[in-house]
Amino acid sequence: MRLIARLDIKNDYLIKSVKYDGVRKIGDIKSYAEKYYTNKIDELIITNITGSLYKTKLESSIIKKIRKNIHIPITGGGGISSVNDAETLIENGCDKVIINSIIHEDVSIAKQIIKHVGSSSVVGSIQYTNSDDFNSHYRMGREKTGLNLRDTIKKYNDIGVGEIVLTNISNEGTYSNLDRDIIGIIDEFKFIPILIGGGFRSPEELSFFNKKFSAVVISSALHYNKITVNDLIINNL
Repeated sequence: MRLIARLDIKNDYLIKSVKYDGVRKIGDIKSYAEKYYTNKIDELIITNITGSLYKTKLESSIIKKIRKNIHIPITGGGGISSVNDAETLIENGCDKVIINSIIHEDVSIAKQIIKHVGSSSVVGSIQYTNSDDFNSHYRMGREKTGLNLRDTIKKYNDIGVGEIVLTNISNEGTYSNLDRDIIGIIDEFKFIPILIGGGFRSPEELSFFNKKFSAVVISSALHYNKITVNDLIINNL
């Protein structure tokens, strides 16, 4: 299972929310990205997490600066609303782009992005809660899509995303463990790579999720030194 560090960004700073609320500044984004790379994390996801809320973009200059010393896959996004937004990130060092809100606000643009950069270069992000049959959300969890998790995964697969990352809003930033309640749903979708995040607590979780997901996405536990990348590698063997 791939090990991915997620870095949420505002300006040049790494920030972190709890349940997609109350963001807190942590430190310099480049320093954290380089630390995880040096410690042999498999991939990075870098997002302007508030982008869809405030109509801002992930600055390509930040990706270019990070990419200079990092040679692992980088996925970037946050506020992507056009083919040009996606293309700019790819041209400046991202291997993939991650989209969510645009899928629900204008699916035709999402399809154009996928067609233009290629399915394998697009990650579909799904934010969901445990309540009401796992309802999915967008715009940093503020808006409901009107779909449950199963139907949202189907929609993402139908439009052609290359892989899907699931984030449990209820657990995000809380160290309350990854969500085991969705395993029955995930088992229906073995034909598309699915990544899980939101609430990662300890490396011991990896053995349970290893065969069920393509990757685990971790943020708070790494940023706040609850675990190390080496802890993850040892438990991922």
